[in-house]
Amino acid sequence: MLFGKKKDSASQGSPAVSSSLPGKKVERKVPQILTYSYSHMGNRQYQQDSVFVSGSRILAANKKTRVLAVVCDGMGGMADGGRAARTGTHMMTEDFRKIEKQPEVNIPCFLEEEVRRIDQVIADFPSENGHGSGSTIVAVIVEDNHLYWVSVGDSRIYVLRGNEMKQMTRDHNYLLRLSEMVANGMMTIEEARLQPQKEALISFLGIGGLELIDINIQPLELLPGDTVLLCSDGITKTLGDAQIQGIINSPTSSMEKKAETLVLAAVRGNTRSQDNTSVAILQYEYKNINRK
Repeated sequence: MLFGKKKDSASQGSPAVSSSLPGKKVERKVPQILTYSYSHMGNRQYQQDSVFVSGSRILAANKKTRVLAVVCDGMGGMADGGRAARTGTHMMTEDFRKIEKQPEVNIPCFLEEEVRRIDQVIADFPSENGHGSGSTIVAVIVEDNHLYWVSVGDSRIYVLRGNEMKQMTRDHNYLLRLSEMVANGMMTIEEARLQPQKEALISFLGIGGLELIDINIQPLELLPGDTVLLCSDGITKTLGDAQIQGIINSPTSSMEKKAETLVLAAVRGNTRSQDNTSVAILQYEYKNINRK
């Protein structure tokens, strides 16, 4: 079981819970997905991050409710990374709108087909000075309270539940291959850490013939209060997990403010070489609706 907790019965069926007493207002609890995003250029000359998140939604009782969030991080060392990132979010968003209200959708298949299609489109961009374009991508679709995700590159997805935070994605960099070599006894972990190219990406949109894609086939069932965080590496290369968790779980500010605080903390934490920095946040919770 993820996070070591049993499923909450409130998350498993009824889209609304009602209770009332004679002569008093009826309290109706309706599940909803709240969405937020924030982005900052850092000290770079160009914005090469691109973010999209659907508007907040109250879950419908008689049809599927779907929400999309995407973060793409254009690769600064490659020509026109901003264009690649914008292409990733645009294509994913446009195709999501086509399936958003369909009664039945195989979401893992949709996500895989999308990243393969986007990869090829970016790979076919005209090259500049012999260099191509590239971008990472993390995207989630929440269908009712079921979370699906896809990842290519080293942007990340976290899920926060209570006092726990879990990274759901792997960083697709050379360190991943080095870790496999360590596991097979081909080198020590100390030798792996000393490799100068350990953070070089081994999978990204625009590589052409994309092979390394992470997708969850079985959805994660969200519980009331769960928070899903998507972020570019401008966050994770500056802030540690404890700092990220501390900001998200702070009881003194709104989630909208937390998104801004998270990004600005990263920007201020590494002023010499701070990358573009972006987050998208989704929160699953119940909303109280009082009726007479």
